[in-house]
Amino acid sequence: MIDLKKILFGATVAAFVMTATISANAQPRRFAHENSDDKYVLNYLQRVADESGAPGVSAAVAINGKMVFSGGVGYADLDNKVVQNGKTVHNIGSVSKAVAVIAIMQLEEKGLLSLDDEIQKYLPYFPKKQKPITVKHILTHTSGIRHYAAKDNDNYGFKHMRHYDDFQEATTIFRDDSLLFNPGAYFSYSSYASNLMHGIVEKVTGISFEEYMKRNIWQPAGMLTTWFDVPSRIIPNRGKGYVRDKSGILVNPDYEDTSYKYAGGGIIASSEDMVKLAIALNDGVLLKPATIAKMYTPYFEKNEKSLHPSKAAGIIPSWQGLIWFVGKDQAGRNWYGHSGTVKGTRCFIMNYPNEGLVVAIQANIGTIKIDEYALLLAQMYLKEDIKAEKKK
Repeated sequence: MIDLKKILFGATVAAFVMTATISANAQPRRFAHENSDDKYVLNYLQRVADESGAPGVSAAVAINGKMVFSGGVGYADLDNKVVQNGKTVHNIGSVSKAVAVIAIMQLEEKGLLSLDDEIQKYLPYFPKKQKPITVKHILTHTSGIRHYAAKDNDNYGFKHMRHYDDFQEATTIFRDDSLLFNPGAYFSYSSYASNLMHGIVEKVTGISFEEYMKRNIWQPAGMLTTWFDVPSRIIPNRGKGYVRDKSGILVNPDYEDTSYKYAGGGIIASSEDMVKLAIALNDGVLLKPATIAKMYTPYFEKNEKSLHPSKAAGIIPSWQGLIWFVGKDQAGRNWYGHSGTVKGTRCFIMNYPNEGLVVAIQANIGTIKIDEYALLLAQMYLKEDIKAEKKK
């Protein structure tokens, strides 16, 4: 199985200039299984389910802006034996960050904010720290704001069980804590920092974060099954996530209301909608090519930064763009994506804009090597290109 850690975290990932949209003059690429029976891909998804123990696995694939596969295997809901398919809606976890950052980049593109602005310009209730925190710091996980901690579940997890109607109140979970380091000094992944995109968008636009996302991202991209994960809502095709207890038996995960982290991990969507997001980016519907190039450019040069010593010193996060991950496959092709994990689900979106390929995969089990499975799914469609390259 492909070791994605070497692809993501290897110090050999070089910076590059990314072409955001596929040239209209480029010849369409041939892909394996582009016109074949869906059973080939469904067999692969069944293999993923068998290896991981996931009750359900779904995926969607697009080639040159056209959806060529959407399907799934197993169950999205074990209680009611509801089947899982490409329209099944799950919480996409941290892929929410990759969706939310598009809003930030749209506002930056319009000159309504600068990535170098201090966050207090938009979040005056966020306490000043020892050094200024900028918007760019929160997009590159260099703010020093902590990630989740055990204390967040004090009082029987009440902080994560209650519903927050006001984003400012949700930041009380972490905003008064000391920074892990001076902003910009190190890299340390932080969903709490990413959550701040929510408040920034609302301050700049004067409308709710969800309304902005609907008007400017989800609807233009055709993402009609994407919502905030509000437990009280009745969402068509909503699936459930699962975890294993100490004895290895599948059980429901602990209850969690993600209203404290919509931007960081509280959006729900189908595999089809994740693919539609990438198609809209590739087609220039959501952002200009120069803005996408900025978002997709690795923030760290080789050996420029090291991770915070308490995390994994010595590993250079040369894969980190502005929220989005930047990677290369074994054939040297650039891809851009993000993973998500929340409430017993895992997902991954992987976009090959230069090849015109987008894949998204979801599984309703909390422990699965979803990144590797996404990469292998992409290779199923790209392998003819690999063979061609080997003959050169």
